[in-house]
Amino acid sequence: MTLGRPDLTRRFVFERFISWLLGKASQTELAMSARTFRDQTMWCWGVPVPFVLSGEIQHCVIVDGIRVGGMVCLIARTVDYVIAWRWVPYESSVYWAELLCGLPASAYVVCDGQKGLLKALATCWPDTIVQRCRFHAWLNVKAKLTLHPESKAAQELLELTRNLLHVRSRKQARQWKRQLKRWHRKHGMYLNERTVKVDPKLRERRWRYTHERLRSAYRQIHKIQHDLLRSSFHASPGLPSTTNHVEGGINSQIRSLLKTHRGMSKEHQRKLVDWYLYTRTED
Repeated sequence: MTLGRPDLTRRFVFERFISWLLGKASQTELAMSARTFRDQTMWCWGVPVPFVLSGEIQHCVIVDGIRVGGMVCLIARTVDYVIAWRWVPYESSVYWAELLCGLPASAYVVCDGQKGLLKALATCWPDTIVQRCRFHAWLNVKAKLTLHPESKAAQELLELTRNLLHVRSRKQARQWKRQLKRWHRKHGMYLNERTVKVDPKLRERRWRYTHERLRSAYRQIHKIQHDLLRSSFHASPGLPSTTNHVEGGINSQIRSLLKTHRGMSKEHQRKLVDWYLYTRTED
């Protein structure tokens, strides 16, 4: 008579569950019926994801968030691995502070410049150098100007912002800042043009800037240019200039898994994200 090993059986079932959860196969593509697989692995959804916080001080931390299952997952990672994440109803300074205050302050942090996050960083990590994501700045300017703006000033500013993505050294950073100054000297009067209209209800003349979207795009870039180029000025090896390690390296993979396993409940979607992030930690 051969005695069974329930512990080994459960381990085998759980490993098969995780392999499916984080893989590309649907339940219909497994070596058993979908109903049998669900019956055997139902208990696996209740297994808690291990706690990973190590307390290690990092040189650079990249932070970003993703909305999944009706909530937002705030993620912190290094260039190499995930160090922490937290589920919150929405992004705000309070929720970002809850994540950041649980981690030792790093020398640098790379983020997309969300106002609540910047406020939390100023409170929790006041001495940390903030590097804003250049790619997000490019996306914001592109949204304001479109890819094919009509005016010469907008075309040049769009090209100047695109060139920002390729700045890698202090010399290139200084050149880029000089180009931005030259652009403003050249198109300053165009930016300040005003249009006067008569308000039919108030019966009075009102004015506004004629090129508001162009003006908004320039003011945004001018305001955060130092943060955008900070990594180039500090010349810190390994310091990224974008949040792509989270947005491209984590969030896009999560979206792909959720698409593969579409139809999951919101709770199971969040559990999938938890296990995926756990597999991307140092251990």
